[in-house]
Amino acid sequence: MRSSQILFFLTTIVLSVPLAAGADLASAQRAYEAKDYVTALKESGALAEQGNGDAQLLLGRMYLMGQGVTKDNDQARKWFEAPATQGNADAQFMLGSMYLLPQKDVAKGVYWLHLSADQGNQDAQYLLGKAYAHGLPNLRRDPVQAELWLSLAAKKNLQFYKSELDNAESQMTPGEIASGRALAAAWKPNAAEKPQTDEGKGGAPKKARQD
Repeated sequence: MRSSQILFFLTTIVLSVPLAAGADLASAQRAYEAKDYVTALKESGALAEQGNGDAQLLLGRMYLMGQGVTKDNDQARKWFEAPATQGNADAQFMLGSMYLLPQKDVAKGVYWLHLSADQGNQDAQYLLGKAYAHGLPNLRRDPVQAELWLSLAAKKNLQFYKSELDNAESQMTPGEIASGRALAAAWKPNAAEKPQTDEGKGGAPKKARQD
């Protein structure tokens, strides 16, 4: 599956999960779900400018998908970054995937995905696992880390993730699989994690490293 297809697939999953909208965002959320993007854009935009993280996430989604507004990846990244820096796992996943999948900045992508995956975001765990399974520019192949994150992503037995795990394991040694599974068994989710001041410069954040 190509990176653009993976991003579309995972974005669809994320977009299907309702936002944790408060009363002020409820009408924007209803409009979005009804595909009334003009209203959703207007109502979420005002809240986003006031610093509402859920509205910023919604606005980023709309810019990413071109819903009610011209598709604009730079604007999408801007609005995802705001809640991501406050520890929002969905925003961290969206931001990380935008850096990683087109290999725009692999280090930043891995950094944000680690923050999200450490909170238990299944999609971020999957993307991390894929990245470590194959290796990318500035990211060495690491079968143990691949097993860790793909195992966690497949924990709820979603067939797509389980198939990806099986495919990755076919390229691993028994020792690598055992080591990754041991890390997965000991793994526990972190609370909402904010980035360090040098975000994106060193790959996985210190607290997120499982090796």
